[in-house]
Formats: sequence, structure tokens, C-alpha cells
Amino acid sequence: MSFKVDENNCANAGMKAYDGEDRRSWQGEAAVLHGRLDRIEELARGTHELARSTHDSVISHVAEERETKAAIDELILLWRGSKLMIAAFKFSIPIIAALIGAAMWAKDHLKL
Repeated sequence: MSFKVDENNCANAGMKAYDGEDRRSWQGEAAVLHGRLDRIEELARGTHELARSTHDSVISHVAEERETKAAIDELILLWRGSKLMIAAFKFSIPIIAALIGAAMWAKDHLKL
């Protein structure tokens, strides 16, 4: 024997046929909504904590950047100075070598 649920059987039994919509009391709906609100609040707290930690990381990074910028500027200044010194040595070493060579030649060939 098969039992088929339709409106006639439900009417005879004093029941309504299931129409696919789940009905809850307002207390049940309120409990579900409170649960959802609690989850949203937890997510908001987590997001706020993440934003705070990101903000703190950026602030510390900017502070470190200011300290390292001064050191990098000093290194750049030394590097430019060393380039100037190399140019000066490239110019002066051949002149000094020529003068020393001339002095040694004069010492060997001239009797003064």
C-alpha cells in the first residue's frame, strides 16, 4: 500500500500539505538573525584587528624608512666622493709618475 500525500489526504487528516517553504516562529527567526549578527560582529572585530596590525606595520616601516634614508643618503654621498677621488687619482698618478721618472733620469744622466 502506498501512501500518497496530496491535498485530499491532508484535508482528511486535518493537516496542510508541505509547500516547500520552511515556516518558523518569530523567536526562531530572531535566534537565527542574532546568530548571524554575532558572526558578522566577530568578522568585523577580526577585520578591525587586522587593519590595526597593518596600520602599525606601515607606521613602523615608515619610521625605519626615515632612519635608513639618512644612511643611504650618506652612502650615496661617499660613493660620489669616491668617484671624484678616482678621477683625481687618474689625473694625478700619470703626472706624478712622469715627474718621478724625469727625476730618476736626471739623477742617472746628469751629474750635478
